[in-house]
Amino acid sequence: MPRFEDSKLRPRRGVVAALAFALSMQASAASAQGAAVPVAFSFSAPTYAAAPAGDARLFIVERAGVIRVLQDGAALGTPFLDISDRVAIPPFSEAGLLGLVFAPDYTQSGVFFLYYTGDGDPSAGFTLESRVSRFTASGDPATSNVADPQETILFRVEQPAFNHNGGTLAIRDGWLYLGLGDGGGAGDPEERAQNDASPLGKMLRFDLSQQALPWTPETWAKGLRNPFRFSFDRSTGDLYIGDVGQSAIEEIDAERADTPGGRNYGWDVMEGSRCFPDGGPDPGEPECNDASLVLPIHEYAHDGGTCSVTGGAVYRGSASPSLRGLYFFSDFCSARIWTLRWNRATGIAEDVSDRTGEFPTGAAAISQPVAITEDGAGELVLVSLSGSVYRLIPEPGTTLLGGVALSVLAGFARRAR
Repeated sequence: MPRFEDSKLRPRRGVVAALAFALSMQASAASAQGAAVPVAFSFSAPTYAAAPAGDARLFIVERAGVIRVLQDGAALGTPFLDISDRVAIPPFSEAGLLGLVFAPDYTQSGVFFLYYTGDGDPSAGFTLESRVSRFTASGDPATSNVADPQETILFRVEQPAFNHNGGTLAIRDGWLYLGLGDGGGAGDPEERAQNDASPLGKMLRFDLSQQALPWTPETWAKGLRNPFRFSFDRSTGDLYIGDVGQSAIEEIDAERADTPGGRNYGWDVMEGSRCFPDGGPDPGEPECNDASLVLPIHEYAHDGGTCSVTGGAVYRGSASPSLRGLYFFSDFCSARIWTLRWNRATGIAEDVSDRTGEFPTGAAAISQPVAITEDGAGELVLVSLSGSVYRLIPEPGTTLLGGVALSVLAGFARRAR
């Protein structure tokens, strides 16, 4: 999970309808805190979006291996990067180009990092591998909309199955973090998540100053099934993980920025706060509810069509002051969207709210959310695998930084002519 094989991978069209809807939403839904405006429908299976700090552009990651630039409300015709020749997506898999993060000094160095799946070594019994690679923008990174396709592969790991590949890269305090799933297969059959000798089922991190190749990872946390989306609170540095469950529970884990690492989030001894029914712990594993296992700050059961959590981000933007400090997350199958406020002093999730009713319905309804992330100004962006990208609407009486809402509508108008 998320179940990409069920996705409609063809891009959605209809610019005139999108313009009309966006205009009506801007006028009628601005009073709904947390409502969203669709800003583009033309992407092919987008999986993520990111931007360098302070950059008005938005870089949209497409699963097949293409990154496109959304600028002034329109997607540029020339891709920022196309590595589709090296991205492997087996049928019925969760593979592809899944993660993007810009180096903190991107405007000077032009460096960014990608996480994707490529062909493995069939002679060794592995047909898929995960890679972390470094790329560089061409020309002045502050203005260039094209990157050099030459890569430096920093880390690679063989994937024994086509699912539970993780998908996020994030940077904090000079370290590049990567979340890897347990390698696939129901119930972690090879017990990788609790095995300290395996990088799978772990949160890894890499020192950005490493020179030797390949990079050597440090295990930050273990006991994860598939931390498909995780993020750092840009204000506190706290880590939030959306860990995809097996068949009963989806969970959100969180840890303070001053945590020294080494946490065990429980899989496959536990699924959320429940003992996982696989016949008891294997040799060397802790018992269910052992004090060494860290429970989620929030979980939800599979009901009403829910199936796979899409971890999100804490809102720290300036356009919607009352939303600051709320963590937004979603579910891939049901497209429900929630917020919670984590009390980092008590470790308790407070004010958990279902906000699904505040978001678009009808033709522009959100479906298959695969990422809730931040743009360069800290405003939230939701990415739908079905092809759409959405921005949160500001509260009444405020405007998005840089006139984003107006530029988005202007971009729709130009494309509609």
